[in-house]
Amino acid sequence: MKSSNNDPADNTVGVENSETEKRFDLTTLPTETSAQKLIRRIDLPVQLTRIAILAFILWIWQSRKIFSGIKVFGVEILPEIIPLFQGVPTEAWDYVTQVWDDSLFWQDFWVTLQEALLGFLYGSLSGFIVGMLLGRFKRAQKVFSPFLIFTNAVPKIALAPILILWYGVDIGSKVALATIIVFFIVQIPVMAAVSGVDPDLDTVATSMGATQMQKFKLVVIPGILGPLFGALRLASIYAILSVVFGEFLASKRGLGQRLLYQINNFGMGAAIALMSLLAILALIFNAGIGFMERKFLRWQDDTTRGNVVSL
Repeated sequence: MKSSNNDPADNTVGVENSETEKRFDLTTLPTETSAQKLIRRIDLPVQLTRIAILAFILWIWQSRKIFSGIKVFGVEILPEIIPLFQGVPTEAWDYVTQVWDDSLFWQDFWVTLQEALLGFLYGSLSGFIVGMLLGRFKRAQKVFSPFLIFTNAVPKIALAPILILWYGVDIGSKVALATIIVFFIVQIPVMAAVSGVDPDLDTVATSMGATQMQKFKLVVIPGILGPLFGALRLASIYAILSVVFGEFLASKRGLGQRLLYQINNFGMGAAIALMSLLAILALIFNAGIGFMERKFLRWQDDTTRGNVVSL
């Protein structure tokens, strides 16, 4: 017997297919414009809260209330500071306006920036290469790991006077110190990340005929980008810290040398201004790395990438 064209079972299947198509129709999802995405990322309540906290800190600092000393349950959290050792934001701003047109100040700034950039580039590049090689080749890791662990255990700050004797008081000693510190900050996470790449992905890529270069590009690199950028953000800060410390010990020029001079002459406002400038420089470094991280890790959620310096 022929089945009827109006078979109830066929009608039921057709209705279910129609409902399924509506359920998974991506065109019905709400779309977010570029302006709406920008507003969501800015998060106005968070920005207003930050501004309020900053204003409160500047007010209590400018009023010198924090220099009176703070005790909690009889424990001295902050000691009482004599006026000679006090520094307030307006004094720091006055120093900035005074040196803004000073060519010697910008020479110091360029020296410190150059030292930090070179130390960061040399250290991060060498740390990335060594970390990749040791993470990829297990036998080489077994051979060289004890030597690297021993070298990393040596206090890096103790090397600064030796490096100054070797390279002199010019930028070479500061670049060398920053390179050594940055190297281990990048090398250790990269080696661990390469060693932790899912072996199943490597097996699948091999079974599909991928070459070593293709596996490096499509399996290893995407798997280590997160730890790599995290290490680079930390390394950028320590690059600045290390060159400033080197300038404290011996230097012809640099913001660290200028900062030490101001502290020794009780110029606390100028010292605060210089420390703030170095902090801003570190934030700019982090912002640049965060920008690259957002470009390379587009597949991650906005809240999980480049969030060391965020709007």
